[in-house]
Amino acid sequence: MTQSREEMIGQLMWHDSGDGIPTHAGLMLWAMDQPGPDKPDLQSIVSVKGPPEKYTNEELATLLEFSERATARYDEMFSCRRGANLILFDKPEYWNGAWKRKRLTWDRGPMTSPTLEEAIAVMERR
Repeated sequence: MTQSREEMIGQLMWHDSGDGIPTHAGLMLWAMDQPGPDKPDLQSIVSVKGPPEKYTNEELATLLEFSERATARYDEMFSCRRGANLILFDKPEYWNGAWKRKRLTWDRGPMTSPTLEEAIAVMERR
């Protein structure tokens, strides 16, 4: 059964803040972060930069499929998602269709791919 656009948007983890590189101290604190009474665990280890309107239904479906696959693989190894080296995706309008892809800890190197499929392929390499 095909999911509606609204259902896919609700199942993806979104971020609207910048995706610049946190400071070293911030990364150290994030790496030790764990769920608690006032901090629920993360929905996923994959986050997509909003707003959702800039993504097609096909792109949302592809992102959701990857998010579910990557999060399930992560959950086999770890007991919580907080503190994970999150995977971030964006489709900046000013990049003419190129996709930004990175890990939370990456601070240099090429971080664009010409297609979403190629961006996902980079993130799936082990």
